[in-house]
Amino acid sequence: MSVANLLSASPMLSARSANIALSDWRRAVGERLSQKTHPERINDGVLTVRVPSSTWAQELSLLSDVVLERLSAAGHRVQKLRFHVAIGRPVPDTPVTVVRRAALPAALLASISRLDDPELRRAIAEAASLTLARKK
Repeated sequence: MSVANLLSASPMLSARSANIALSDWRRAVGERLSQKTHPERINDGVLTVRVPSSTWAQELSLLSDVVLERLSAAGHRVQKLRFHVAIGRPVPDTPVTVVRRAALPAALLASISRLDDPELRRAIAEAASLTLARKK
């Protein structure tokens, strides 16, 4: 048996199985629900969602149509939600990213201001601000 056959036979490793980024999940269910629930995997169009209790599963099931529509808009092929009540298994905390920015030196601001394209000006200013903040 080839490695490809083994992979395709495995429900966890086949192309039919995928994951959802936590940022997509947060946009689909909102901040409050994303703090209590966790998308585990998509298998054959069914997304398994870990929830802390049957109450949370019920609340999320009432929002299934909206959640599925939002996930579809984000490019995920999910046709159904399935809930897994995981008592005693906390939903993993999502890391909070703190983005620091530094003030740009006057000479750099003057150089950037001479660019014709406003979008390019904003992109360069943001990249410079983030880079300078990292050096502090």
